[in-house]
Amino acid sequence: MADITFTVVNGSKNGILDLANHASKRLGNVAGADYFIIPNDGKTVLYCVCGAAARQLTFDVTTNQWGRTETLTPTPTSNGQSIFGPWSPQLFGNAAGQVKFKPAGSGQATDIYLAVRVSQ
Repeated sequence: MADITFTVVNGSKNGILDLANHASKRLGNVAGADYFIIPNDGKTVLYCVCGAAARQLTFDVTTNQWGRTETLTPTPTSNGQSIFGPWSPQLFGNAAGQVKFKPAGSGQATDIYLAVRVSQ
């Protein structure tokens, strides 16, 4: 498979009502052993709706100008919803301004992800 880049959805006062059928959603297994990539401006979050066996997510980190790094390896709620982020571009943004993550194994088809910008 190949890296999968999200189309970021802008949040609105009307909300996002149907994640399961949203055009910009990604199933947890579509990247296989490769990465999911989220354009990151520091105002974007990852919205997850997961099945019974939600997979732990491992985010790539970037060493900032002071040598600081941060580890982020959350596990979404099984049979529930989770939101991760926003991420500091200095700690999680690569040279292209993106956050990269991958689920454990090759992900789960029952996990659904959506990248949402929470502010303009």
